[in-house]
Amino acid sequence: MTVTIGVGVGDSADALKAVQSAVEQARAQLGGASPQAAYITATVDHDAARVHAAFRQVLAGVPLHGVTTSLGVLTPAGVRNEGHGAVAVMLVGGAPGSAFVASSLEADGRQAGEAAARELVHKAGGKMPRLILFNASPGTEEAMLKGIASVCPDVPCQGGSAADHAIAGEWSVFTHEGPVPAGVSLLGLFGEVRVGTSLSTPYIPTGVRARATGARGRTLLTLDGQPAAQVLGRWLEGAIDDQVRSGGNILAQTALRPVAVRRDVGNREHYVTVHPAQVHADTGAVDVFADIEPQDEVCLMSGTAEGLVAEVSHLIDAALAQGGLTTRDVKGAALIFCAGCAGALGPRIDEGLRTFSRLLPGVPVLGLCTFGEQGYIPGLGNVHQDLSLSLTLFA
Repeated sequence: MTVTIGVGVGDSADALKAVQSAVEQARAQLGGASPQAAYITATVDHDAARVHAAFRQVLAGVPLHGVTTSLGVLTPAGVRNEGHGAVAVMLVGGAPGSAFVASSLEADGRQAGEAAARELVHKAGGKMPRLILFNASPGTEEAMLKGIASVCPDVPCQGGSAADHAIAGEWSVFTHEGPVPAGVSLLGLFGEVRVGTSLSTPYIPTGVRARATGARGRTLLTLDGQPAAQVLGRWLEGAIDDQVRSGGNILAQTALRPVAVRRDVGNREHYVTVHPAQVHADTGAVDVFADIEPQDEVCLMSGTAEGLVAEVSHLIDAALAQGGLTTRDVKGAALIFCAGCAGALGPRIDEGLRTFSRLLPGVPVLGLCTFGEQGYIPGLGNVHQDLSLSLTLFA
């Protein structure tokens, strides 16, 4: 079953005009194929309800899926956002039955994942998807992925978590029914679809590590029996001393020096990167953007802006290799770029994005900046982590 991909971006200040422009561009790339699903995104400069209503109007009858993006829409030419917002769409064209969307608003993450996955399989007449594009609100992504795996075992999930510009909770998940602040949406591809996927950790372990002796979900309490904030403060050599004393946000200080949980995968390792977010001075606890379990080995990681730029080419190469694809095979791409990495890069993110023009010239790319990234790691399954890049290539 052949899938065709079309991508369009709109940056008019008027939401309807922006959506109309984006859809027109995307339709022109489908080669006459009928859109079976639409992966949509917008910055929070636009009202999410207006954006969704515009897509429902312009793409009448086409199932909608997606999340809001931080910073702007990512394209092979760089970030698109003129200051008054941007929208984008990836249309998945093909025969009926090649793509379906499903969602859930269940508060329990595992139940939400299970419910959405069941709905997806039901819509496909009991068939299992070849790939799931996963998008959700930040908070319970690990549990959602476990719920999906209970219904769709071994099906790769690639995606990113909803974002805004300032971690202010202004993000939305776009379900077909409408935008919601909390929930999960899935876009499943069915049939003999060829894809290549990659989830990249653009950091290296420093050798500095400790055991999580106290952890509760996304709050790290103690490392080797000591308050986590004090240990992290020593690791970062004074960069967060003020926050250790008085509390506060440490996202900027840890964007290039995050922590990670080491996982053994056969005869190799995978580091699940975790972004430390907030220090609580009264308890010495540190809030993070991914789950850390008691007794996990927590490692200090290190990266550079140059490494983040170069990582884009490694990401593309890894996705090509995973799917057994050549560059000529690729007809479209969905890129998820951590907003924390984007913040650390500043204007240099455009340099990294232009790698697509060099390595995959002419390929339509839908790119989002997210507050958490998801991807499939062979031997480990579907993983949620931070400060990462996730890529899906469609062939």
